[in-house]
Amino acid sequence: MAKKLNKANYLKIKKNILKKLYSNQAFSKGHLLYERLASGIPSHLKGFVEDILKDLIKERLVIFYGKTNHGDAYQLNIKKLKEIEDLIL
Repeated sequence: MAKKLNKANYLKIKKNILKKLYSNQAFSKGHLLYERLASGIPSHLKGFVEDILKDLIKERLVIFYGKTNHGDAYQLNIKKLKEIEDLIL
């Protein structure tokens, strides 16, 4: 039986991912690896990071940068920067 993620934890993880990308200036030239985005999330919630990233990509807030030698990389959609700032600030 799979565990469900409540709305409060969903929003916390979503904000955490966006804040990490924003603080590392992962806009047009920068990017962050999946492992960096998942770090800092409590271990019992790390399984949900991938699902939340997929949701952020569907919302077009995050862009899949591509595969690197070290893993999958992501960056913020610079066209939605104002919307992202409203969410995290």
